[in-house]
Amino acid sequence: MELWIIFIFAGLAAGFLAGLLGIGGGFVVVPVLLFVLPNAGIPPHQIAHFAIGTSLLCICITSISSSLAHHKKQAVNWALFKLIAPGVTIGSLVGAGLASTLNGKILIVIFVIGAVSTAMYLLSNHQPKVTSDQSRWPFFVYANFTGIVSSLIGIGGGSVLVPFLVYKGQSMVKSVGTAAACGFPIALFGALGYAISGQRAESNLEWSTGYLYWPAFLGIVIFSSLAAPYGAKLAHFISERRLKQTFAVFLFLTSAQILYSHWL
Repeated sequence: MELWIIFIFAGLAAGFLAGLLGIGGGFVVVPVLLFVLPNAGIPPHQIAHFAIGTSLLCICITSISSSLAHHKKQAVNWALFKLIAPGVTIGSLVGAGLASTLNGKILIVIFVIGAVSTAMYLLSNHQPKVTSDQSRWPFFVYANFTGIVSSLIGIGGGSVLVPFLVYKGQSMVKSVGTAAACGFPIALFGALGYAISGQRAESNLEWSTGYLYWPAFLGIVIFSSLAAPYGAKLAHFISERRLKQTFAVFLFLTSAQILYSHWL
């Protein structure tokens, strides 16, 4: 019962922050699970795998609602989605398979590097230069890269994919909407990879499938869905630049706390 209460509050916090900050929930959910899952009896060397795998499972649901909302505003380039989806699918499976061979602490370091890199990018206020080159191979290759990175650190891939789509000539609105749609295959096949690799690693935790922990998934998804609209409402009263700065500071502080908790 105590764990369910923790998952409920984790879901409320993750949903509110995700709605407020406007970047997928992975960078919020993974740190929360890294702190909470040791109380579920998960072995220390598997905590990072469960946190990332379960985060991807949560993103499967949130990406659907997000992409549908963008679709209603005609902000999803479905032609590009069809071009990118095979690449992110392959990359997600590769990333999940690679993660199963890595020590949990190495996965934590990879996550922290990704979080800090994202924070620095947000603070830089960088505007990608637009190119007119629309050949298919760059999309497929970069989609593979996006899938691998996202699957390794448990995110939906928006922070990786959006700058590339803007660089390729898409508007910011369509880049965000298309990336949101691409988050579904990233999360789905990434989570599938963690489920399979966890079974091979003989992860036999109760209420789990491989590296997917169902109580955390249910608690987070249900209550993050309830809390996200309130965060989104508050976001309308804060400037985009201030939101980016707030999220960057959050990522820096979270990364420092994760390193302190798991390495010192």
